Amino acid sequence: MSGNLRIHIAPVGFEFLRVTEPLIRMQADKVYLVTYQEDDNATRFFTKIRKELLQKYRHIKVEEVFIDIWDLYECIQKFREIILSEKGNHVYINVSTGTKITAIAGMLSCMLWDAAPYYAPVRYPSSKEIEIPTEQVLDPESLPVYGIRKPTNEEMLVLSLLNSAGGKIRKSKLIEKLEDEEIIKIKDETVRELSDAAKHSQLRAILDPMENKWKFVEVEASGRRSEVSITKKGATALKIFGVENSQ
Repeated sequence: MSGNLRIHIAPVGFEFLRVTEPLIRMQADKVYLVTYQEDDNATRFFTKIRKELLQKYRHIKVEEVFIDIWDLYECIQKFREIILSEKGNHVYINVSTGTKITAIAGMLSCMLWDAAPYYAPVRYPSSKEIEIPTEQVLDPESLPVYGIRKPTNEEMLVLSLLNSAGGKIRKSKLIEKLEDEEIIKIKDETVRELSDAAKHSQLRAILDPMENKWKFVEVEASGRRSEVSITKKGATALKIFGVENSQ
């Protein structure tokens, strides 16, 4: 498929038209149908939606995604993966279907990775005997999103290195690893070797906001030995953003 397409992420729960109508009205080119597993309580809705699209709207490419729709981090990780894989296209997320967790994950993902959330208002019929609801779906409403500050590439690399080291690493060792990644400079503009103090200053510039503002790391000093350890917030950031954060 070419670029600049309309890509939708649509969690599937116990609704049918609320998933399909926005795809049709917003002229979707591709949809990621997100559900829990192939055989669960929502299977008949998932199957009917997929069949409807494949039979009547064959121009909409359908991708099936199975994740734990009650796990916030797993949902964010998957939405991030999809959004980044569709770079160059317009990505929309239906936050009116699925679980409350997929809705929260959808809004956060839109704020973090520049996708567009929408909400499909509905009017339900009075009868409770209908197996597959034929709710009246109104025009989808675009929702406002606001930017959220993402960790920098350098911060994500530090968190990844700490995680790989078991959660804690000596400053000197961290400097070596950041030198290997060319994050910390070894030489100055005159190609002279930088002192250890200069390298520690570069590390301090990276760690200061991580420790004092974002609480991603803790720095402990014992004599001449200093160690950096990842915090619970840091581990959460690594889980949400992943080491490929470069957006």
